[in-house]
Amino acid sequence: DLIPDVVVRYSADDYRITYCNKAWADLVGIDQESAIGRCLPDFMTEDAEAGMHAQLRLLGPENPVVPDPIPRSVEFESHYWFEWVDRYLVGPDGPEILALGRDVTERRQAELQLEASEARFRDLAEHSCDIVWRLETEPEPRFDYVSPSVESITGYEPQFFEKDINNLFSIVDDSGRRAVQNAVETDRDLVIFDFRLRRVDGSMLTCESRATRIGTTVQGVTRDVTELRELQDRLRLLATSDPLTGLPNRRGLEDRLHRLLGGGATGHITLAYVDVDDLKGINDSFGHDAGDAVLRAVGDRLSDLGDETATVARFGGDEFVILLYPEPADGSALVGEIERRISHPVAVSGGETIIPRASIGLASTHDTGSAADQLIAAADRAMYSVKRRRRSIA
Repeated sequence: DLIPDVVVRYSADDYRITYCNKAWADLVGIDQESAIGRCLPDFMTEDAEAGMHAQLRLLGPENPVVPDPIPRSVEFESHYWFEWVDRYLVGPDGPEILALGRDVTERRQAELQLEASEARFRDLAEHSCDIVWRLETEPEPRFDYVSPSVESITGYEPQFFEKDINNLFSIVDDSGRRAVQNAVETDRDLVIFDFRLRRVDGSMLTCESRATRIGTTVQGVTRDVTELRELQDRLRLLATSDPLTGLPNRRGLEDRLHRLLGGGATGHITLAYVDVDDLKGINDSFGHDAGDAVLRAVGDRLSDLGDETATVARFGGDEFVILLYPEPADGSALVGEIERRISHPVAVSGGETIIPRASIGLASTHDTGSAADQLIAAADRAMYSVKRRRRSIA
């Protein structure tokens, strides 16, 4: 019931719910006890129900754990996207399915936004005046045709390229030069490739090209994708960063953690799970602007904790996670330093000041092994252990 992921268990025969955790019950707007015995499809969108039936066709004693490769939509008061992993179990009343769902709404929305943006730009490009060109490879490489649209895109007239192919080489980057040389020297079609080109006014363009070889002739189309690539870069950043603090979000930290655990790390990794105490009380007493100010201040202070050895992320709500690689020599000293940094007063509107406090849990791959989810879960448990100990003392 403490984990943020949603969990529901149901009969594989009649889909009656036999268990759900608090997160699932809160998501669908029902208390946990009232959910027991209800039919799971009553709470599902068509998309989610289709995913359930697809999973059931795959699950069984010989295949007990099946991740659903497709994020499924969930719609109640808001629209969410979840990724599911299902496990086949045999309970006292027959086969059951234990389903665990993780909220990937932010990531999925960013992906959909990226897909929509790419589609809009592609449609615009297909109706714009792209550069169409034809290159003869024998006896010497030369352009025998470049469309007039090249002037509006690059500032150079077609004759600039048709006169001498070296004129092109003088204004493109290394990847562009290599692509043209490969087109001349090989018989294979080129894949779509990007290169950078300097316009006549000195500004730089990112161009996308595709070329096809027909005998001794290479024909291609080149378009300006500078704005599209910049948009893609911004969306990639959006998908992995927290808008309130500017820090990496959960996905951003997990990406780095998986890269390190996948072979990039030569030593142990430590995670510090930091939970800002009584953020709800701050919001209730001083307003959500004050709570946001505290979160931004905590994020700023944690981000100054170390150099490139520390990656600080906001996991959501009142939780931050610090990835330390290589791991620090003294975990107690690290906790003390985090507490010292966080506990400086934060000025909020109305002349009030708030002194943030936090519960901090540590976990190391030295104890958990190299599984990312186990490392995160261990740090989370350690943090809650600290929080419970403090409450019992209070």
